[in-house]
Amino acid sequence: MDLLKKIYVKINQESPFENEAKYVLVLLRVLYLAEMVYGLAFALLTFPVRSMVWAPELLFYAGMIACFCLTYRVKKRTNLIIYGVFQTVWGVFFVYLFGWDCGIQHFMFSLLVLSFFSVYDALKFKLLLTVSLFALRFGMFCYCRVFDPVIELPGVRIMELQILNSLILFVRMAVICGFFSSNIETAEQKLVLYNERLEQLASLDPLTGVWNRRSMLNYMERYRKAHPTEAFTVAMGDIDHFKQVNDCYGHDCGDAVLVWLTGMFQEYLGEQARICRWGGEEFLFHFSEMNGDEAYRMLVDLKNHLNGTCFQWEENEIPITLTIGVEENDFQSELSELIRRVDEKLYQGKNAGRNRIVY
Repeated sequence: MDLLKKIYVKINQESPFENEAKYVLVLLRVLYLAEMVYGLAFALLTFPVRSMVWAPELLFYAGMIACFCLTYRVKKRTNLIIYGVFQTVWGVFFVYLFGWDCGIQHFMFSLLVLSFFSVYDALKFKLLLTVSLFALRFGMFCYCRVFDPVIELPGVRIMELQILNSLILFVRMAVICGFFSSNIETAEQKLVLYNERLEQLASLDPLTGVWNRRSMLNYMERYRKAHPTEAFTVAMGDIDHFKQVNDCYGHDCGDAVLVWLTGMFQEYLGEQARICRWGGEEFLFHFSEMNGDEAYRMLVDLKNHLNGTCFQWEENEIPITLTIGVEENDFQSELSELIRRVDEKLYQGKNAGRNRIVY
């Protein structure tokens, strides 16, 4: 188990170059190791003519080991070029030795898939590669139609090689496609989560964690379209003398007051009201399926509790009060008009002495 763990760690080793993902290098290492096993199976099938294929096998294994080691030393793009050249050279060489019927030339299909997935070049380059591989494969076919293979294998061995090579081709294609599809799915999941996070950040006030103005307006528009005959009430609250809090105790204290008040709103209004930070020290409340009287009673309870509580800042007790304007949906006015009227009532309360609810 320790040996397998060490092999796994070695295969998953990072690229030595900065800002270069390792996953293509890991794939190449897996392919090299798999093809070493394939080389052993190929040698066993060609055992009757072992003396004649010993040298190609040695070259094959030496090349595989060298290419495998290069995945730890050179950049990804260079490794892909090396892999492609090596696969092409030994494929052509083995077709030259054993003929077209051995089926090794079909490995070019997996090479094509690998290049399309892993090389971020222009489409014209990939099309050129496709044409080149086709021309090479067609050239080998024409050559084999004219010339006999260097090593004649028995018909049974040819059939066994065709089965082996077909199996290896499908395995290689499955590994390559599965590897890249897994990485694509992972990247897509991360992108979805990232976009969701961005959307959430864009919809919330970063200080208090409640909706911002845009989110509240979107919600109110959707709510009105979905429930055109249902009552709702809009209220706007403004912290009294908030500038004095900032001037006397600092902006950190002011921020803490906003967070503290938000928690109180959520505690006393609960799920019955949507809350947003409208701007600065102003908050907007949307009471779904609630007329003005019902919303007013809830806000009175909130105001009374607030009047009996002081905000603790260091060794100071700071009284915090709210002035609130309330406006019930009249089923005729636009949302902008309702918000304008509730804002007017808010400032009526400010002008009348603050710490009151105008309904």
